[in-house]
Amino acid sequence: MSETDNNNGASKFKVFLIMLLIVMTFFTCASRHRVGCHCNDGSESSATSRGACSHHGGVMYWKNEYWWDK
Repeated sequence: MSETDNNNGASKFKVFLIMLLIVMTFFTCASRHRVGCHCNDGSESSATSRGACSHHGGVMYWKNEYWWDK
C-alpha cells in the first residue's frame, strides 16, 4: 500500500466523520421541543413561547426535551 492510498483512505474517513456529525447535529436539533424555561430571577415556568418570564427579568435558558428523554 502506497502513502497516497493511505492518505486517500484517511481523507475519506475524515469526510465520513464530518458528514456523520452534521447528520447527528441536524437530527438532534430537529428532534427537540421546548418544555419550559428558567427565569432570570431563579423561578421556573412551563411557558414555551414569547413573553415567558416577562415579569421575572426574562428567560435565563430554555428547557428542552429530546427524543432520548422519552
